[in-house]
Amino acid sequence: MKAKKSWIKIRFEKDPHVSERLDRMTELGEIPSMEETDFALFVLGDWNNRKALRKTLREAFPDTAWTEEVLEDRDWNRGWIEGFQPIRVHGTLWVTPPWHLDQIPEGHETVIINPGAAFGTGTHESTRLALQAMTGLLKKGDRVLDLGCGSGILSIAARKMGAGRVHAIDNDPEIGDNLSENLRLNAAADISWEIRDILAMRDFSCDLALINIQKHIILPLLERFNIAKGTPERVILAGLLFEHRGDVETALESSSYKVLDVLRMNDWIAVSAIRRSINEK
Repeated sequence: MKAKKSWIKIRFEKDPHVSERLDRMTELGEIPSMEETDFALFVLGDWNNRKALRKTLREAFPDTAWTEEVLEDRDWNRGWIEGFQPIRVHGTLWVTPPWHLDQIPEGHETVIINPGAAFGTGTHESTRLALQAMTGLLKKGDRVLDLGCGSGILSIAARKMGAGRVHAIDNDPEIGDNLSENLRLNAAADISWEIRDILAMRDFSCDLALINIQKHIILPLLERFNIAKGTPERVILAGLLFEHRGDVETALESSSYKVLDVLRMNDWIAVSAIRRSINEK
């Protein structure tokens, strides 16, 4: 019989700076995973590694309080399933886990996401803002690049909104199984994908680039556009805090982009921009 596995669940009060730091720590492999709700931030780890996890968090947040609880496998699975509810993107398009398909109105379109280790279920503000921005900027037949694709949610949504060729890229090899499963669930085998470092790319040619990452990657990526063989006609930048707006708009201007819109949800923003024409430069 397989032994039950226990987890430690550490809860922080909702704070944009703590959220950004935890995102960064997850990306660097300093903590195993995190979850964000409307009211709190959670770090989840193997109970057997709890001492090392606590030490890491104390060093990162010496003046921040948190609470802890122990979760058994069944408690973790039930809590996650109950927490991931369908989200209406716009009109008749929904993001939903496969176990809530029966809640979607008949005849409506779905982006089915089975959550795994990959970021992107539609519950985080940055993903919801990116999806919202796509409804106004994506055009039928667009060639789309999804840079930092995670679970594939934006790629799949783009395809269902009418995009033409969609290519997804991420630097984390761990996303492969989850991304492949989500493409299968959505009958989206025509979406191509690869694992590579987007900051090493030389050509970003496309009609629309979806970039839901973080400021510390977005800014050097925009700089790289200046020396790239080809660049996106339009971009959607998400994974950004409201306080990052000035830096991001300056970087877009330096890379010959004009800001079209800034959407905000709580402390998070998504920025839509279009490449300036030769006459505007």
